[in-house]
Amino acid sequence: MINLISCALMPHPPIMIPEVGGDELVKIKATVEAAEEAARLIKEDNPQTIVIITPHGPVFEDAASISVHPRLKGNLAAFGVPDVSVGFETDGLLVRHIIKQAKRLGVNLVELTVDVAKDYRLNLELDHGAVVPLYYLHKAGFKGQLVHISIGMMPYAEMYTFGKAVQVAISMIEKKVAVIASGDLSHRLKPDAPAGYSPRGQEFDKLVLAAIKNHDVKALLSIDPDFIEEAGECGLRPILFLMGVLGGLETKAEILSYEGPFGVGYGIALISVKDNDQGDGKNG
Repeated sequence: MINLISCALMPHPPIMIPEVGGDELVKIKATVEAAEEAARLIKEDNPQTIVIITPHGPVFEDAASISVHPRLKGNLAAFGVPDVSVGFETDGLLVRHIIKQAKRLGVNLVELTVDVAKDYRLNLELDHGAVVPLYYLHKAGFKGQLVHISIGMMPYAEMYTFGKAVQVAISMIEKKVAVIASGDLSHRLKPDAPAGYSPRGQEFDKLVLAAIKNHDVKALLSIDPDFIEEAGECGLRPILFLMGVLGGLETKAEILSYEGPFGVGYGIALISVKDNDQGDGKNG
């Protein structure tokens, strides 16, 4: 039985947090409202665990990583608001299944233990790529468990395979699970954008959002590497992971919002999973 109930793409600019954004929040009103809506709809599905993948945690060149500490917490102190914090218990059972399935499919996965953190001088707290989406989920009332994953700089196809491993792991536990891909789109939408301007940034964002809506994995995997580089994105690997999690399932995707007022593309997509084996599910 597939226990995956819903998935989402969510951006992670700290400015979309009211305590950080202040008066600037009005400039990304559509993003904030869509984040609230996505969080509310996910919470209505009553997930017991949320799996979140972020591009801003500990990133290894040849492996993804997964947090194994029993309690995960993080805040936005780096952005001037240490009081904005979230904390969740780790779903240790799902973590163990993910590790096992990743190994079975040949995906390199680092377990972020205290010793590994010391060896690589890593911070085990939740990064802002996780904290920002989780802020909205917590605000919507989610109080369940968490699995925190960070991307690796491995090939895009391997990130998709890793998502397939997580799909199998989720199917092996008797829990309802939602999966969040945290990622921004092109960082080059305007002349004053953080990474400079490229006329292809908007083109990249349109392609990626269309691929999500149509569940077109081939379109994502066939993007020219030079095009990806020119777009200056951080969300493609989380998105391909998400596509792997959803691989082979009957889904319905909706793009709730897209905007880029600061030169970075913020897209929010909600994907519901139709599971004929779960007769009592809302999406069944």
